Amino acid sequence: MKQLYLLYAAPPWRVCVGIAVFVNSIVLGAITEVPGASESAHLLAQIDGGLLALLVLDALLLVAVKRRAVLHNGWDLFDVGVTLVSVAPSVGMLSAFRVLRVIRVLRLISFIPHGRATVDALLSALRNMSAAFVVLAVVFYSFVVIATNLFRDIDPARYGTLGRSAAHLYTVMVSLGSNLDTEVVFTDRPWALLIFGAFIVVASFGLLNMFIAVLVAALKEQLDREHVLEERARFNRLEQKVDRLAAAIEALGRAPAK
Repeated sequence: MKQLYLLYAAPPWRVCVGIAVFVNSIVLGAITEVPGASESAHLLAQIDGGLLALLVLDALLLVAVKRRAVLHNGWDLFDVGVTLVSVAPSVGMLSAFRVLRVIRVLRLISFIPHGRATVDALLSALRNMSAAFVVLAVVFYSFVVIATNLFRDIDPARYGTLGRSAAHLYTVMVSLGSNLDTEVVFTDRPWALLIFGAFIVVASFGLLNMFIAVLVAALKEQLDREHVLEERARFNRLEQKVDRLAAAIEALGRAPAK
């Protein structure tokens, strides 16, 4: 078991797996661009099969080394799940899962420095932003109702229904009002600019910037946590070296003089 762990954790093996994931992502994209019955497609399929075999071996090593601990690590479950989907046979209904093999590309995140920390921070931020999402939804819905009631007769194509108003105000929100020059309602009701201005300030500049602030804070917290773990592991290794050195000196002192 120790030998399997040394093989799985060895830097050359991890680098080899990372290169395989990167090359496989390029191959998967190239397969979609070549005719299915061409020689190029056959060659790419063979390369894809070889790279997949390497990734399957890496997943087997992961399970053999960590065993039940795999079930308690989301990233390990993701790696194993992606590999299982990739080897699904192209038979009947199972052939639809073969399309999902492209998610193998997401394994590149594991090999990007602080890539996992960034994703973990994003997920943590999304959980912490639930209240902010509720506030944004209430504000957005309020402006949708206001815009529909005020402008449905002037511009029914954009504000005729709640759905159309929501779709159009969403474009206004994400574009920070850069498309307001196309608004027809300003011709008949110039005061509508006050409503759009308030909407942009509250929804775009206010709440969206708050989301960014929460995400940045979560990312910093995750990176700090990762840095602390790295420093703790480095300290433990140093402590073990000191203990071995002390034991060697003590043993040398006990050795009988010749």
